[in-house]
Amino acid sequence: YAELVVTLPADWPISELDDFDGDYNWPLQWLQILAQLPHEHDTWLGRGHTVPNGEPAEAFAENTEQCCMILLPPLSIAREFRHLQAEIDGEEKIINFYAMVPIYKEEMEMKLKHGSDALVKLFRKHGISDVVDPVRRNACKKHRWWF
Repeated sequence: YAELVVTLPADWPISELDDFDGDYNWPLQWLQILAQLPHEHDTWLGRGHTVPNGEPAEAFAENTEQCCMILLPPLSIAREFRHLQAEIDGEEKIINFYAMVPIYKEEMEMKLKHGSDALVKLFRKHGISDVVDPVRRNACKKHRWWF
């Protein structure tokens, strides 16, 4: 079992979330898109899966150049909160929590070439977490991902 989470910064303009076409509601729109994806396409989502915003991928909104989502264990919470053991339909099950992390095109390319573990390693090196930051620095801007 899996649950998706999105971590917004404390100063995220919550009042803007009512504006469906605004520059600040795209994380919640994508939470809904990704939650519906497995049901609509008879598939599943898990750690390291990436989904582009269209083909070719386009920026989520005018306030960001990020254009893809990756699912990762939540980087901003303690490991013991990344899983939950629960009884579901009379059976003990593990529910995995995955953070929805917006990424740039170059980061998506790096992940596809080297895997999600390499991208997470690079994120940690540059202090990038799962907290949504539409203008965070691109960890893979030309020649920056040699490790």
